[in-house]
Amino acid sequence: MSTLLLAQATHRLLKLLPPEEAHSVGLRLLRYARPSRLGPPDSLALKTWLGELQPPIGLAAGFDKTGACVAELASLGFGYIVAGSVTLRPRSGNRKPRIVRRRGEALVNAMGLPNPGVEAFSTNLVGTAPSAGVPVVASIAGSNPEEILRCYERLRGVVSAVEVNLSSPSLEDAQRIWSEPEFKILVDWLDSSKWCPLALKIPPLAREDLRKLVLRAVEVWADNGMDCITAVNTLPVKEERLSTGFGGLSGRPLNPYMVETLKEVRRIVDGGCAINAVGGIFTGDDAIRAFRLGASTVQIYTALAYRGPLAARKIVTEMSRALARMGAHRLEEILP
Repeated sequence: MSTLLLAQATHRLLKLLPPEEAHSVGLRLLRYARPSRLGPPDSLALKTWLGELQPPIGLAAGFDKTGACVAELASLGFGYIVAGSVTLRPRSGNRKPRIVRRRGEALVNAMGLPNPGVEAFSTNLVGTAPSAGVPVVASIAGSNPEEILRCYERLRGVVSAVEVNLSSPSLEDAQRIWSEPEFKILVDWLDSSKWCPLALKIPPLAREDLRKLVLRAVEVWADNGMDCITAVNTLPVKEERLSTGFGGLSGRPLNPYMVETLKEVRRIVDGGCAINAVGGIFTGDDAIRAFRLGASTVQIYTALAYRGPLAARKIVTEMSRALARMGAHRLEEILP
């Protein structure tokens, strides 16, 4: 059976399972039936904050929470992998059910950042990251600057870059760390210990009380010479089917929030900081739009749940066709 037919059959079966179980089974199957790696077209090669990527499409944080599967996931056609988010100490997460599907190709999750803790996570990546063949980025999360810095230091030399996640709905006291005095402490500490490129993952600009704090943090991040902003994380919504009664919305309904945030971030950083666009990117046209709005890479997650394990390869094909329709030979020709 061809890779495409096998992927389609597997995807149909996984959609019959609850989403968290489908995710777990899919990862296990990938270890036994890893697709052969295909080289994307040269037209999609792009210089980014992670070096030259081909393609500049990453797997967003949350898919591989342990750092044990980055090589298998890279074989799905990604130009880089974000593993985690990981915290200083292990977390079991919230009780089930903690992820559900929604109409309109969306997911709502209240996973609660389950992860093995940065010590085990780092050990896993030492064994897996070198065989990925693409840059591996570690997503780290915490509720205060000290936790973030300790995670960052533990990953020294293990990964290509680090994405700092201060925007998960599962983080306790998350709004406090966005306050300017607290955030400046974090940036100063990271700057003094910096050993790799750093990205800041921000929430959608949906809450007015958080909007000003986040945009000011973006300004501080860029002004201090940090490398990248990842926009956006999930959108907090009510969801009675979850054990917590609420969770983070991802998928197509998140796309307008991502687009708005991308525009605002680009206005603030003005080319002084790269931007990763994530949120409702399902197709090549979605990706092209994000690049034209100023993104230097895009990330996907929920698209895998709805388009199947070869979603990244499909997006690559669609992007190539979109460039041809536009009369462009290379992706960099359409960048702002």
